[in-house]
Amino acid sequence: MAPKSTKLKEFKEDFWKSKDIKISIGEIDQDKVGEKADGAVKMGPTPKPHVTDLREWDMKLMERYEPFYAPFCDMCCLCTYGKCDLTAGKKGACGIDIKAQQARMVLLACCIGAAAHSAHARHLLEYLIEKRGEDFPIDLGMNIDIEAPIIRTLIGKAPKKLGELREAMDYMEEQNLHLLSACHTGQEGSNIDFESKALHAGLMDNLGKEIGDIAQIVALNFPKGDEDAPLVELGVGTVDREKPVVLCIGHNVSSGAGVIDYVEDEGLEDNVEVCGICCAAIDITRYNHHAKVIGPISKQLKFIRSGVADVIVVDEQCIRSDVLEEAKKNQCKVIATTDKMCLGLPNLTDEDADKIVAQLINNQIEGALILDPDKVGEVATKVAIQIADDRGMLK
Repeated sequence: MAPKSTKLKEFKEDFWKSKDIKISIGEIDQDKVGEKADGAVKMGPTPKPHVTDLREWDMKLMERYEPFYAPFCDMCCLCTYGKCDLTAGKKGACGIDIKAQQARMVLLACCIGAAAHSAHARHLLEYLIEKRGEDFPIDLGMNIDIEAPIIRTLIGKAPKKLGELREAMDYMEEQNLHLLSACHTGQEGSNIDFESKALHAGLMDNLGKEIGDIAQIVALNFPKGDEDAPLVELGVGTVDREKPVVLCIGHNVSSGAGVIDYVEDEGLEDNVEVCGICCAAIDITRYNHHAKVIGPISKQLKFIRSGVADVIVVDEQCIRSDVLEEAKKNQCKVIATTDKMCLGLPNLTDEDADKIVAQLINNQIEGALILDPDKVGEVATKVAIQIADDRGMLK
């Protein structure tokens, strides 16, 4: 693009008054900042950076901003050598000191978080590819100038189809595997290197979240930078307890979307309440604004014990480990929907939906593990409708 210049005769504001201003814009090389037809962008020095590729930069950061440790535990209990007391300069049986151990725990926590988000993204991506196809276009609407900024930066490509997200997914899973292995006994011994790895884990975590959200935005038609997206109802008081209530808890929208799809297909929008807690609540309302948000994880136990929910659908992350125990106290039924949280329930994915419904309402089983989101929608809705009246006094 050729250079351009413009001249303002007079510029006047409350804080500034000037005359005869000349503004010049130099030449812009569009080949360097633009994209090729296949979505590739100008490649930087470290495409798909490995664990150590950004280490030098991490060291500079930590030289300037030195990590500070306030140990939440003075022991190391991570291997069969221990427990090891690391107080007062002591080392563990493997030679690790308190600084390295604290940084190791930070890395482990980062790896757990990155694994949770990336496994969620992988599960969601494969389900949506199966549902929509690999060639389903990635279209984030007219209001998004740069889609997938993290994928562009790390991979060097702008994904155009749903299936193209798999490349970034594969890269992230490989990095997560290497990072977690560094937490093993007899591996890393430097707290600074543990911190560098934790920074890399955070980078992978953000990549995983971007993959998952792009996939669900385009494949489930969530609002796309829409300033007029509909408002949703928030809070326990918005739920009509006179109706059958299905409560979705967790992060993965696929099972909640299955419930909403079944309710819509059967014309039950005015007869069944679908609500959520935690991220599942946000995402089901992005999918359908008639769904309702109960609140965050801090409201979970209170709402379960209230008995308002007839059926609880759990997927992954931010779910109380005792959700089944608490649900049983007020005869609420629980359906688990992912391999991350099975709750000891029988896997009935391949059973006929009506047979599962009969087993649940006749109390033959406490709950069910169903890995098919569409079947989850049918079973959860049918069970809620059939037990809601009998549970009226418990709500």
